Amino acid sequence: MDRISAATAEALRRFADDGENRVAVYYGSAYIDRKPALEALLSGRRFLYHRAACVNDHEQLRRLTLMLRERGVSLSGEVTYEAVFSAIISMIPAGRRLVLLFDDFENFFYEKSGFTEALFRMLDAPEHAGRITVFLLSDDEVWVENSLVERAGSYAGRIDGFVKKRPAGFAELRAAFPGLSMRDAIAWYAVFGGETALWQTIDPAASFKNNICRLFLTDAHPASLSDLAEKRLAELVREPAVYATILANLADGKEKLNDLYHATGIPRAKLSVYLKTLMSPGFVEKVFSYGVVGARHTKKGVYRISNAFMRFSYAALYPHPGAALYGDPARAYDLWIAPSLAGTLNNAYRIVCTEYINRLDEQSRLPFAIAEEGEWNGKAGAIDIVAESEEGETLIGLCAYDRILTEDDYHFALQYARQAGLDPDHCYLFSGEGFGSELTTAARHVAGLHLIGLEELEHV
Repeated sequence: MDRISAATAEALRRFADDGENRVAVYYGSAYIDRKPALEALLSGRRFLYHRAACVNDHEQLRRLTLMLRERGVSLSGEVTYEAVFSAIISMIPAGRRLVLLFDDFENFFYEKSGFTEALFRMLDAPEHAGRITVFLLSDDEVWVENSLVERAGSYAGRIDGFVKKRPAGFAELRAAFPGLSMRDAIAWYAVFGGETALWQTIDPAASFKNNICRLFLTDAHPASLSDLAEKRLAELVREPAVYATILANLADGKEKLNDLYHATGIPRAKLSVYLKTLMSPGFVEKVFSYGVVGARHTKKGVYRISNAFMRFSYAALYPHPGAALYGDPARAYDLWIAPSLAGTLNNAYRIVCTEYINRLDEQSRLPFAIAEEGEWNGKAGAIDIVAESEEGETLIGLCAYDRILTEDDYHFALQYARQAGLDPDHCYLFSGEGFGSELTTAARHVAGLHLIGLEELEHV
């Protein structure tokens, strides 16, 4: 099990091991696999699982009755949520605890049901003290974060905690596919990011190109993901065409609000609302620059696609709607997909390099312990990584996946730092293609200059 799933499982265990009756919500993107964390949580525990359907209360209760009957418990008389919970309590042996899991629990709120009231009445009964932990599971993160409190009313305050599924890091992808080359691993992180459920579609025995052809350029293939981005968008919003227009222009490099306005014709006020909606599930993020000293040199009102899969889809696939029907997937890849990968690869590489710095920090292998970090987006250029210690020691990082870095890049990084009001003690330069000879020579003599290639990234 990867470290992120392990950390999630530990967060869930704290509720299950509390000794009191607890209710916790475990939720997040459907494209992040929750199975490892749940398996770790439930190992050795008595549990009962039920998935709620999107049906009315009458059918919901009928399904709960069937679930109990399959476990040898029959209900007589009027079936209510109180009767269901009483039956569940009766299944717990004396002196034992039960973990009760309700999946897709938002469906209990399809109507004004008595589910929540009955649940807390059961948990509050003195004779049931310390007997049960309830996990409410959901893959609808937008509903949980925006609608749960309103729908649950006063009972929302009775929920003991929320555990959100976290996307996996690049290190987890490397561990999941140890046979991949570093370049292929970065390429897959550029396509799928940390959405582990999508990793399961990768065939590690095939090349990256052949995988992309199979998954995106062959509509007839049962595993085709060619229209998944559009489906994800349609599940989120009522006007997918408007949001697709915004994502397509963001992917095309129009990242300032004013540029988006001129490119799409959508009024600025509406654009802000649409972008906020796209930010809710993590499809888009607003870019903030580190610090305030160099504010006059920074770009303002900058947005970017933060979800790797959506970025890849709208940068590489969306502009070429006929690619999957071209007839020759390999040629379609060479013509359209490969040339469009540069931006997504560089973005993924920046994330990989940031993770590298953070892992060095965790291992106490940096010159100082990081207290605060971020990035700086200037009008003339960007600093991909900025980190400072409590004492004010500063580290900056520049990341370039697709080109050789030279001594000029080092001087540009220092120039950007001055514009940002930073006086860096250390400069980390990351390159996927290597370093110029003058820069390599300088690194031997300049204190605080660190050159990190793909090989160094791999061994941390």
